[in-house]
Amino acid sequence: MSDKRILENGSCESIGNFKTNIYVPTYITVFILGFIENVFCLYVFLKLYKKKNAFSIVMVNLAMSDLLFVCTLPWRAYYYWKHNWTFPNCLCVILIYALYFNMYSSIYFLTLMSILRYVAVVHPVKGLKYRNVKYVQIICIAIWVFVGVASIPLLVIGNKEEQCFELSNGIDVMDIKIIFTMDLISLVLGFIIPFFFFTICYILVVKALLTSKTNPHKQHSSRRKAIARIVVVMVIFITGFPIYHIVRTIYLTEISTRRNVSHVSCLLQKSAVATLSHAVMNPCLDPLLYYFAAQTFRDKVRNTIKNAFKGCPAPMQQT
Repeated sequence: MSDKRILENGSCESIGNFKTNIYVPTYITVFILGFIENVFCLYVFLKLYKKKNAFSIVMVNLAMSDLLFVCTLPWRAYYYWKHNWTFPNCLCVILIYALYFNMYSSIYFLTLMSILRYVAVVHPVKGLKYRNVKYVQIICIAIWVFVGVASIPLLVIGNKEEQCFELSNGIDVMDIKIIFTMDLISLVLGFIIPFFFFTICYILVVKALLTSKTNPHKQHSSRRKAIARIVVVMVIFITGFPIYHIVRTIYLTEISTRRNVSHVSCLLQKSAVATLSHAVMNPCLDPLLYYFAAQTFRDKVRNTIKNAFKGCPAPMQQT
């Protein structure tokens, strides 16, 4: 057996059917719900917000990122349903790029929201200049540019004919080493560093809310609600991205050190499929984040729903 190839001795049993059963319903569901939710969120942010603020600017950028991503999911669902890529290879590469571009731009926008929340709660006066709309807009543009440029190496990853979105059988050892190196870089820059700031900022926010001495009796209920919302935001973030990054890195480590398929690598591959499916649900979860994190957004949503049903005739009462 040549040392220049890996994953040549067969493949994981029934992995194709496993991917179909997991990916196809997930991608279709996320596309439908994510498209509706994020179009609605953009409508609320762009049409109903009379005055833009730092948080609404970040949420608009996050919703745009999510909307662009969900529009790529029908292509992915089609491929895993047919297991045959009949479109140009360049489209496959662009769709791979779109997945990670969305994932890491979302992570950075969520991290920026946590920093803004920290500044607003812990340093409400000193941090006013950092919550300036123009300042935040510049940061959002910088995030788009940074993540876009950092994801460019993904554009050089090729795929075999009729295959897409997966490591091909017989992939070069050099290719897998490049992919593994890219994974480590994205793990550090795209997840670990943002995750550190995200977690620290919200921990400090919760600490500040718990130790606040301003009107303790009147503020008790509002502080409790604020902490509950922060917990929801943290759960949405933590349950999606960390597990996927951990499993992906372990899987790539496994296949980069072996020359054939093992039972362990098959289990890891299936775990990577499952955790990626969970991670791509983020566009459906982010609108919940807006709802729990922003009082103004909650008010706008409630008013929109109330106005939508305002003209509906009330059900006839029995006499």
